[in-house]
Amino acid sequence: MADDSVRRDVLAKLTGAWVTQAVAALAQLGLADLLYERPLTCAELAEKIGAHSGALSRLLRLLESHDLVETTPGGAYALTPAGALLARRHPCSLADLALFYAGPFYASWAALAYAVTTGRPGFEQVYGKPFFAYTAEHPEMGARFDRAMACGSSFFAEVPQVYDFTRHENVVDVGGGDGALLAAVLAQAPGLRGTLFDAPGAVERGRTALAEAGLAGRCAFAAGDFFEAVPAGGDVYLLSRILHDWDDDLATRVLANCRAAMGERGRLLVIERLVPDPPASDPGAPALAWDVHLLVNNGASRERTRAEYARLLESAGLALEDVRELSLDVNVLVAAPLLPTGGRG
Repeated sequence: MADDSVRRDVLAKLTGAWVTQAVAALAQLGLADLLYERPLTCAELAEKIGAHSGALSRLLRLLESHDLVETTPGGAYALTPAGALLARRHPCSLADLALFYAGPFYASWAALAYAVTTGRPGFEQVYGKPFFAYTAEHPEMGARFDRAMACGSSFFAEVPQVYDFTRHENVVDVGGGDGALLAAVLAQAPGLRGTLFDAPGAVERGRTALAEAGLAGRCAFAAGDFFEAVPAGGDVYLLSRILHDWDDDLATRVLANCRAAMGERGRLLVIERLVPDPPASDPGAPALAWDVHLLVNNGASRERTRAEYARLLESAGLALEDVRELSLDVNVLVAAPLLPTGGRG
């Protein structure tokens, strides 16, 4: 018979999906927003959100067991630092990320067995279309996805801390979305100009966001398809969480387009999570779960090891120079052009 601790460990893993829903409920029901202002009793919370007090107390008990809320000496509930991340007013709020994980992605993960047996996305099986095609036709979901991805981008502010942009003149953010990464870079390098490049809708959202940040005057905006070409003239290019969405052939095409657009002294920064190699060297690495998440939701997309990225870069005429660590197990891969002489730019 299996040891009791082993069984408890497996049961904890099996019920992890329940915790996902409980965490999301903290945001969905507005509990985190209310408790972000001040501690409240269960009865006060139930009255404010129109909930059944007894049922709410059971949810709060579960959330407390996971260190998301805590009971004050006076019997009220307060947010822990972890729970505060589910409040929309928190500067690093994860509310939209929680709702997407507990909503569309929760449904698509139910088709994991389909994805594994067919190699096709579970999302497509559940929703009838590939992820990006579906979100394009359902702008509300697409907008929530954009907000969810922004929730997980707190590491953007660290990029200028691990790479010196002041030696460059023009940065091009390829697939830069709402411009959050570009804004973080420009804020730390006052002499730098930037170009935001993405699909038309994303570029317009980025134009608005960068204007609100007071940075639009230092930016150019270009809409297009990074599988076809990217804007020329930059001396440093950014690809943040782009390559993991595509198979090796398409990822290489994006990299080759970046290489074609940059000069011999240019640099490319690829921002991705790295799969540990071998996996046993870091069994809890988030990239291991994210890799299967990408399988479920986008089929051919994948997380990669350092060696796999090095091979992709080389096939596109680039050489991996260095890997620099950010928080949340994210890395910056610094690449330089391979020159005809065999050296690097």
